[in-house]
Amino acid sequence: MMSNAKPNSSYNIEDSEEDIRYQFKIVLLGDGGSGKTALTNRFCFNEFDADTKLTIGLSFNSFSIPAEEDGTKIRIGLSIWDFGGQERFTPLLPQFITGANAALIVHDLTRIVTLENLKRDWNPLLISNAADVPKIMVGTKLDLIDPEYQLDPKTREEYQKILGVKGSYDTSSKTGFNVDLIFKELVKNILKIPPYDKKNVKII
Repeated sequence: MMSNAKPNSSYNIEDSEEDIRYQFKIVLLGDGGSGKTALTNRFCFNEFDADTKLTIGLSFNSFSIPAEEDGTKIRIGLSIWDFGGQERFTPLLPQFITGANAALIVHDLTRIVTLENLKRDWNPLLISNAADVPKIMVGTKLDLIDPEYQLDPKTREEYQKILGVKGSYDTSSKTGFNVDLIFKELVKNILKIPPYDKKNVKII
């Protein structure tokens, strides 16, 4: 069953008349079933499918978001790489992570083990193949969590420090909550580092 939130404020590349001035590669890492594909589908297509199948190997989407450079409207293109979390594909991941500009490291709020695996498996893999790129920790499936049992602030802060992330957000791909935000925040973080920090670019 498909469930749509309010229209996404980002736009498809085909809908744009402005030039795509910058192109960034974003990777999503985390255990299988943690909600990476649902995040991508909500952001790129404004869709949610409760029966989303596990990604086998690699899924790739192109998208763009509106921006301004020195007052001129432009678009920033995003290549979004969603990696399947199955262990048998792990040896293939380094070659696809290489060249990433930023990352979303994703855990399932209903399964604490997926958060632990960010520290044990996914963050080291990212650091080994993409060095110190901007990254955000993303908790998924917020709609399935009782507010009384959300990740406590101390645990969240501890993992943010361990993982070296620029921020931490909880999301719901079902409702669309925070999905648009995390991708745009990630791009804003890219724009803060050389050589982009010298350019007058802002997300609109």
